Amino acid sequence: MKIIEKLELKTFDINAHLLRGVNFYKSIVDYRERIFPKLKHKIKSDDQFECPLCKGSAKSELMQWKQVYKLFECQNCGAVSPNIDNSGEDYIDSVYEVEEYKEKFIRETHSQYDYRKNNFGRERFKYTIDRLGLDKNSNVLDLGCGAGYYIGTLHDAKIQYKGLEGVDHLVDYCKLQHGLNVEKTDLEDEKDGSYDLVTMFDVLEHLSDPIETLNTVNKKLKPGGYCVAYTPNIFSIGYELMGVRQNTMLPFEHLCFFTQGSLQHLAKNTGFKIDKVETFGLDIMDYLLMKEYEDDIEYSNKLHDMMVLVQSVLDKQKVSNHFRITFKKQ
Repeated sequence: MKIIEKLELKTFDINAHLLRGVNFYKSIVDYRERIFPKLKHKIKSDDQFECPLCKGSAKSELMQWKQVYKLFECQNCGAVSPNIDNSGEDYIDSVYEVEEYKEKFIRETHSQYDYRKNNFGRERFKYTIDRLGLDKNSNVLDLGCGAGYYIGTLHDAKIQYKGLEGVDHLVDYCKLQHGLNVEKTDLEDEKDGSYDLVTMFDVLEHLSDPIETLNTVNKKLKPGGYCVAYTPNIFSIGYELMGVRQNTMLPFEHLCFFTQGSLQHLAKNTGFKIDKVETFGLDIMDYLLMKEYEDDIEYSNKLHDMMVLVQSVLDKQKVSNHFRITFKKQ
């Protein structure tokens, strides 16, 4: 499209159904409805709120779901988080090792793996390895590697890498289905000063203590090393359009949403400086998939070119639904 060239827009041209699946939004709705009764007891009263980033208690309510599940904006650091109790050794298993989560993973991953690796994986490869000037002599750690889209591209390029994943069935999937170097070991066990790059794609929002984790990441990096993280932007067009219906609003999984200010707080308290922060998202695609579910009309195919164009404008204006942050070790 000529307008894209004229405005110097960067596009991410994807097929919504190949990436997400035809019934993606229905599966999100079903998953939320099934998981809520099992974890409802983890919701705390409003006066028990504590920000997972700065531990502050001053807050303002941003949005709510089913009346009792609420997201609060911290008045100290600006981070947004739910009022839930995620303490206890069994919390991770109660969220990620249950049949509902495994079924969601299978639906989202098995049939779309190759497409996601060739699109998400390649985009992340370019944004990290190519942009930062790394090569086969570099050592990369992917923290929370999930299904292995990114490390699959590192594996193919013969770059030294290791994936860490805390969920058993994801570790098995990466190792047994794709032959990837993935372990369920603690980040603390990695050798200090051994990595040129640590990546965290859609991981920050799952952490109960982001500062503790980023401090540990800092120790594992070589001097001048980088940590690149992708995480949802709750103050995005996607959330303006969809509110609590936005598909990255995953109760009990997502524990902290970041803002520009809270990202600076995170960097300042973990020995990093922010080298670059920008937004990059799928706001329009996710909105159209939600409307497909509601109206039973294939909007994403009919409006594909518009979807790509509008999203590229949102990305340039830094209002898309994901942050891409490059932290540099000081």
